[in-house]
Amino acid sequence: MSDQLPRLGGLAESEKYERLVERVPGVWWSASGPFAGLHELNVTRVEYFREVFGGFGGKRVLDVGCGGGILAETLAAEGAVVTGIDPSEKSLAEAREHAKRAGLAIDYRRGTAEDLSGAGLEGTFDLVFAVDVLEHVDDLERTIAAIARVLAPGGGLGFLTHNRTIAGFLQLIWEEEYVQHTMPEGFHDFRRFIIPEELTEKLARNGMVLQEMKGVARAGDGSGRRVLTDDLSVTYLGWALRTR
Repeated sequence: MSDQLPRLGGLAESEKYERLVERVPGVWWSASGPFAGLHELNVTRVEYFREVFGGFGGKRVLDVGCGGGILAETLAAEGAVVTGIDPSEKSLAEAREHAKRAGLAIDYRRGTAEDLSGAGLEGTFDLVFAVDVLEHVDDLERTIAAIARVLAPGGGLGFLTHNRTIAGFLQLIWEEEYVQHTMPEGFHDFRRFIIPEELTEKLARNGMVLQEMKGVARAGDGSGRRVLTDDLSVTYLGWALRTR
């Protein structure tokens, strides 16, 4: 697989996904490609969010940076009314085709995290998810503000991102991109990784109160299974409530 992966350094974030989908057809749903780990991760994050939000059935949900629809499809299958937004048209095309084959009705729209209103979103959502996307946006402050505007009072935000630490750099960039070549070189930009305190502060400035953060790590049994920990030094997820 490493021979097929394009180098992505120097490209805009949305262009990275366009290039990757173009070079590796079916990459979002491949069992052996660079996004295969997202399917393993999705099991753990969905279990966590299902518990803290009391399930998804009947709730109006927005998946920001939905990519090929990995999370969106799971939410829709559990009864949520799902809208997915992403700037990569090639990723959205793959998402729409896969949802059609799965018999799932998901409203996929092209747009950026910083300008959710530009995608024609109306009203408010009960839940918004921003997983594996906050470290790819061009303006984190605008993204958090945009999420707050479309989230209903009392609604919840579920997130997952990476910490700007030496451990985060070594595991997610050095090891995966330059040693193991399981991810394309240049896929992650370390400068965009987010320290938990930074995220907490930005949430609070936009009327959202952090409820919990948990670290995410690989299980030590070689299965690829993800487990939750108290160590936030690499990848972490959590949730917040909009209070105003």
